[in-house]
Amino acid sequence: MTNADGLEYVKLVHPDTGATSEVYLLGGVVTSYVDGDGQEFIAVRPDAKMDGSKPISGGLSHCWPQFGPGEIQQHGFARNVNWTVKCMTETSVELEMAPSDYTKEMWDKEFLCTFSVDLEADQLSTKMFVENKGEESFDFQAALHSYFTVSALENLEISGSFEGKEFLNKLAGDGGEMQTEERSAITITEEYDRVYKGINDPVLKDAGTGKT
Repeated sequence: MTNADGLEYVKLVHPDTGATSEVYLLGGVVTSYVDGDGQEFIAVRPDAKMDGSKPISGGLSHCWPQFGPGEIQQHGFARNVNWTVKCMTETSVELEMAPSDYTKEMWDKEFLCTFSVDLEADQLSTKMFVENKGEESFDFQAALHSYFTVSALENLEISGSFEGKEFLNKLAGDGGEMQTEERSAITITEEYDRVYKGINDPVLKDAGTGKT
């Protein structure tokens, strides 16, 4: 399918619940997940360019092979390139990203990234698999820079194994400082820019919509 600006995307529809999801080939980015009750979970910025002139701002955006600043461009290149459809059904799609002249100019590694999106009856599941296709090992970072629809900031709580964990508070001091979290659930009452270490079970709860 293509949008009004000619940008290609895949639309998944669950036959039993009517839930839907949209995945754009540019950046391999999931831009929508609407559950069977009609509730949208994923946000795209109002000023996002949906014509291919820039990476899509919002959705579940890939940061690969680098998160943040570093040796190559901010957040890497995965969100800048067109992924290809390896296979798909009405409720799932598997995308691939392989090296190109564009990626090799920044990061000359032999790789194959596979990103799968599965629209289940009551949830949307994603999985990223990175394969080294060369003979030399390499390091990489991977993240989904996720944008979610929420009712209001004061309705949010992020639960998980936060208590006792270290985090980088980028807003503290001149260049940020390491601190220890005392809470088991995070609520946001001021500007936050924090990186938590060793947290792999966060759950975002929105009391305003009942979403988790």
